Amino acid sequence: MTFRNVFDRVLLPILGFALAIALWEATIQIYQLERIVLPSPSEVAATIWSLLHKTAFWRDVGVSVKEFGIGYFIGALLGTLVGVLIGENATARAMLAPVIEALRFIVPFAWIPLTVLWFGTSLTGKVVLVAYAVFFVMVVTTARSLTAVDPVFTRVGRTLGMGRMTLALTIRLRAAAPGIASGAKAAAAVGWIAVVAAEYIGASAGLGVMITNASMSLATAEVIAGMMVIGLIGAVVSVVVGLAARFWLNY
Repeated sequence: MTFRNVFDRVLLPILGFALAIALWEATIQIYQLERIVLPSPSEVAATIWSLLHKTAFWRDVGVSVKEFGIGYFIGALLGTLVGVLIGENATARAMLAPVIEALRFIVPFAWIPLTVLWFGTSLTGKVVLVAYAVFFVMVVTTARSLTAVDPVFTRVGRTLGMGRMTLALTIRLRAAAPGIASGAKAAAAVGWIAVVAAEYIGASAGLGVMITNASMSLATAEVIAGMMVIGLIGAVVSVVVGLAARFWLNY
């Protein structure tokens, strides 16, 4: 690895975080903000360290990750299958595309009151919400990625005597893999946001619940610490999903 690569991948990100922390501290000093309004970076860091030693914190992390994982798997699988159907079948596209276009603009958060009404604070409600959020992202990106595949691949497959389904799964889906993988990462971000947002309103455990309880107790440092943990887990999820998509789609 060259110095330039180390500089771009390691030193610049560190510099970015350092500047953000410096701006944070400067804001506190310039405006003389109280701890309850904006705690210092060191206080938030100490709070994160304290949370890492609490069983309740890891339980909340586990609940949120479990809700996301199950919902993401269901939504990504169904979304990819429907996306392939729409991308490969003109009849299905004409019938389903208008419905999907209408529903996908109803943001997941609009469904939170209904999921609480239907499923209470159980696991099912959050799983349904995440699956809903992920499904539409995967449908659209899969269908668009397939329709953008170079027609040469299709002609070559037909020349080799492949049927429509074999052609779709072995040639066109492989060619569309980079676009589908990008959609999978975008869907992960939307799904993670959806599950945490749902926990703010209707849940008995999870990171959203932890932050809500901390805000009610005016524990601002814990609120910010929870937000940072959510962001960190989201970044890790995005990387893992990207690697898994590349492995599964083999590109």
